[in-house]
Amino acid sequence: MKSSANFRRQIMRQSLSLISAIMLALVIGLLLLAMDGFTPAEVLKSAYAGTFSSDFRFANMISRLIIICLVALAAAVPFKAGIWNIGGDGQLAIGAFFAAFIGFSLSGLPKIIHLTLSISAGMLGGAFWASIPTYLRFKFKANEIVTTIMMNYLASLITAYLVNYPFRAPGSSNAETPVIAESATLMTMVPLSNLNTGLYLSVAAFLIILFLDRKTIWGYEWRILGANEEFGRCGGISDTKMRFLSMCIGGALAGLAGSILVLGAYHKFILGMGGTVGLNGVLIALIAANSPELILFVSMIFAFLQSSAVGMQAKLGVAIELSDILQSVIILMVITRSKIWALISKIFPHRDKGNYDSNN
Repeated sequence: MKSSANFRRQIMRQSLSLISAIMLALVIGLLLLAMDGFTPAEVLKSAYAGTFSSDFRFANMISRLIIICLVALAAAVPFKAGIWNIGGDGQLAIGAFFAAFIGFSLSGLPKIIHLTLSISAGMLGGAFWASIPTYLRFKFKANEIVTTIMMNYLASLITAYLVNYPFRAPGSSNAETPVIAESATLMTMVPLSNLNTGLYLSVAAFLIILFLDRKTIWGYEWRILGANEEFGRCGGISDTKMRFLSMCIGGALAGLAGSILVLGAYHKFILGMGGTVGLNGVLIALIAANSPELILFVSMIFAFLQSSAVGMQAKLGVAIELSDILQSVIILMVITRSKIWALISKIFPHRDKGNYDSNN
C-alpha cells in the first residue's frame, strides 16, 4: 500500500510539474506579446478564434494533432526500449511515398482493398526505413542517433528524385506525384478541412500502443531494457529482438502518419509536405517521458499552438513563428521542471502525515 501510494504521488508530482512548466511557458509568451503592444485578452481571444471559432478551424487543429501524436509515438516506443529514433521525418516521407505509389499506380480495385493496400504499404515503408539504422546498430555498432538523422536526409533526397523525375505528375510545376485514385482516398469528415477518417486509424493506433505498453510482455520488456539493459539481459530478454521490434513499430507509426497525409489531406505525395514534424515528435516524446497519455496531452498543446498562431497572424499580425518560440520555451521549461517543482514545494510545503502522527 505504501509503495502504491508513493507511486501515485510520483505520477502526480510529474504531471503537476509538467503542467506548471507549460503554464509558465505560456505566461512568458503572453509577456513577450505584451512587450509588442498586444494585451493578453486580445491574444487569447484571437488564439481561441483561430482554433474554435468554426468547425473548419477545429477540424484542422485535430488533423494536426493526429500527425503530431503519431510521430511522437513513433519516437517514444523505441525510446522506451532504450534505442533512439530521430528518423521520424524520413520514415514519414518514405511511408507517404509508398502509400501514394500504391494509390496512383493501381486502379479498378474495390475501395476497401485499395485503401488497405495503400495504408499497409505506407506502414511497411516506414518500418523498412526504420529497420535500416537498427540493423546497422546491431551489426556494425553504428550509433543510431547519427544513422537515423542521416536517413532523414537520404529519404528527402530519394523522394526528391522520385517526384522530380520518374513519378512527377505530368504538366505539374511542383515536385509531386499524380493524384491518387478515388478508391484509395480517406473520406473527409469536415468539408474543406484536412480532417479525414484517418482519425479513426490514429485512435486505433494510439489504443494499440497503450495496450502494448501497459498490458503485454512487450511493453514490460521495453521498459526493462530502457531502464537497465544489463538487468534485462540477465533476465532473459533479447535486447536485439525487442529493440528491432520497437524501431519497426515506431517506423510503422510514422509511415501511418505519412499515409494519412497523402490519402486524406493532399491526395498525392508532395515533396517536403511533412515539414519537421518528426523533430517535434522527438521533443514531445522527451517532454512526456514516453508516456502515451502525456504524449497525447502535449501533442494537443502543440497542435493548439500551431493552429492559434495562424489565427493570431490573421487577426493581429503576430508572426506565425510565435508558435515555434512558445514550443521552444515549453521545452526549456520542461527541462528545468525539477527546479520549478522545487520552487512550488517551497511555496506550498508538504507536511508528511506519518511524521506528524509520530510526533504527536
